Amino acid sequence: MLWTMNRLSALHPELSRRAFVFAAACGAAAAQTAKRIPIGLQQTAVGRNIQQDLNGTLRAVAGMGYDLIEFSAGTFMKWSPAEAKQVRTLLDEVKLKCRSTHNEIVSFTGDGLTRAIELNHIIGSDTLVSVRGPGTAAAPGTADQWKRFNEQLSQAAGSIRAAKMTLGFHNHEIEFRQVEGIRPMDILAANKDITSFHLNIGLCLKGGGDPVAFIRQVPGRIQSVLCQDYEGKARWKEIFAAAEGAGGLQFYLLQRTDGLYLVPREGEDLLDFAHKDLDYFRKLRS
Repeated sequence: MLWTMNRLSALHPELSRRAFVFAAACGAAAAQTAKRIPIGLQQTAVGRNIQQDLNGTLRAVAGMGYDLIEFSAGTFMKWSPAEAKQVRTLLDEVKLKCRSTHNEIVSFTGDGLTRAIELNHIIGSDTLVSVRGPGTAAAPGTADQWKRFNEQLSQAAGSIRAAKMTLGFHNHEIEFRQVEGIRPMDILAANKDITSFHLNIGLCLKGGGDPVAFIRQVPGRIQSVLCQDYEGKARWKEIFAAAEGAGGLQFYLLQRTDGLYLVPREGEDLLDFAHKDLDYFRKLRS
């Protein structure tokens, strides 16, 4: 190969340069394709188990082969710094990482922001993800309310960046529905302070959104995709390709919420569901 490139360089310098650039690009694409992307579990999938036996649940999740756990504010914001350090010790022991946390608006204002940053640092998380705006499916809020919420997130962004963390947003269905002629998700997408979108596929579809189109709308800003389906509408291969390519995906999260899932629910064993979801997801992405 080197001899061929050298000979091409001597005979056709411009052709050689283009061939080299193309070969390098192909090599980079192949490396990206081969790259193993971490798979995590969003806490709500095993919420009851977390509340009953945090240590045992984390050990079980790690034993299944998950790489990450994303804690919710209802859990981690109740910890003292000492308790958070104990959790971090356990995470390190079982080789489970926490890259992001699931937060209500209290984590983005005043003392709540200071506390959220401190606890996230302790447990190893580098992203504060907002999970709830001013609207719900029953009461979607006004466009002005969504704009004010968007501004609140931006006001927190400076402190988050100073802590060497990123600001994220996790959608529900409401953000993909029109509110007074505009989708709340478009308001949030235009906010460059939000650099780490967590795109819930099932809820995006339920709200009438197109996951692939949204990924293209915010290139390089899809930190995670939360894998749930809605009525079998998810075009998984296209979603994976878009997220891992233009989206800049860093990790996947599996979640069961709002009646959405990857594998239909049978029985009440949440850890069993988490195991089945992981097995199914690996086959889905292979």
